[in-house]
Amino acid sequence: MKCILAVTGSIACYKAYDVARGLVKNNHQVKVVLTSGALEFIQPETFRYLGVEDVYLPTDDFNPTLLSEKQTVLHIELARWADKLVVAPLSANTLGRLNLGLNNDLLGSLFLAFGKKPVLMFPAMNTQMLNQSRVQEHISNLSKQSHVSIINPVAGLLACGDIGAGKFPDVNAVIDLIETVDPTKKSGKNIIITAGATAAPLDPVRYLTNPSTGKMGLAVAKAFLKEGHTVTVLAGHQCTTDVDYLAGHPNFKLIKTPTTSLMRDAAVKNFPATDLYISTGAIADIEFDVAQEKLKKESLGVKLEFHQAPDILQEVLKLKKPNQKIISFAAETETTEKVFQEKMNRKPVDLMIGNKVANGLIGQAEVEGFQKNEGQYYFVTTKHISGPHPLLKKQIGEKLVDWFNGNVTW
Repeated sequence: MKCILAVTGSIACYKAYDVARGLVKNNHQVKVVLTSGALEFIQPETFRYLGVEDVYLPTDDFNPTLLSEKQTVLHIELARWADKLVVAPLSANTLGRLNLGLNNDLLGSLFLAFGKKPVLMFPAMNTQMLNQSRVQEHISNLSKQSHVSIINPVAGLLACGDIGAGKFPDVNAVIDLIETVDPTKKSGKNIIITAGATAAPLDPVRYLTNPSTGKMGLAVAKAFLKEGHTVTVLAGHQCTTDVDYLAGHPNFKLIKTPTTSLMRDAAVKNFPATDLYISTGAIADIEFDVAQEKLKKESLGVKLEFHQAPDILQEVLKLKKPNQKIISFAAETETTEKVFQEKMNRKPVDLMIGNKVANGLIGQAEVEGFQKNEGQYYFVTTKHISGPHPLLKKQIGEKLVDWFNGNVTW
């Protein structure tokens, strides 16, 4: 992605250094535009050390040395170059100027020249300023533009010492939102994704679970959010907290479902309105009769009584309508054609992704499948098995988006 990061005179603008560095680290091309207010807080040269391609000052529109022989006006050339304009942080002053269409600096002219390409804004200011009626009017007016998305600030301790809304989000959240929010893409499709491990509590202290981190579910969620889909993640007990970084996304909803029964209830409730259900979660297969007090060691005996937990995928399959699609993930210790076909016969989904897993706690075995960003994956349908394919979890998400769009890329 070619991204212009515009930095304005909010006290939070020093965090733009880390935003720029994170975007460059994720292989995006970044150019920085500074306002006069930003120059009161930060140094342009620092961005160059962080790997951005260029840094522009407020009056650089009038500096012909910044243009090649074939280029004409700087703000026009930047608008042509970029895929996305990000204003982070956005001060109250720049917010008002952009809403009124004032182009008395490079950023103002660039915003007007950006056409209908996506623009993301991250307001950051004191709570009283944020709640002021004129500021809210500016936010409302800009939000009505179909290519503009304004990300709400978070609440917390502000630089001035006040506590309230107006705080710049966590840098990692800002980067995730820059990569996944595109107001120009609105698919109208609803996606449900289960992510992470569920737990089977035995008593108030002990529970049974597995090492799944939810990284796969998060990667898949990001891939679908990028394409303008509405995504609901049902997050298990052991789901990476990185999923919280998407909380500010306008098309994202997170439902915490730590146990299999809670995940089942949420899945059944939300499934009728979904277009695609993706079961990446490592769901506990058994449940205990939960004791209300900690079981004493001497009363445990030699075995634990348990019963089968709800089979969420099986219940969802019973509710499935012809226009709905279902993808399941099969984490197995044996990745043979027989194992996958038997599982597909029992639960005939539209697509199944298989991979080999191990928790690393038995003998000399290493952790496999869980907790990693990559693995060997199989793509299974009722008619065909393809694999193993060495892929990053991010690539799995991209391939599932392609498949949902009717393109098979394996």
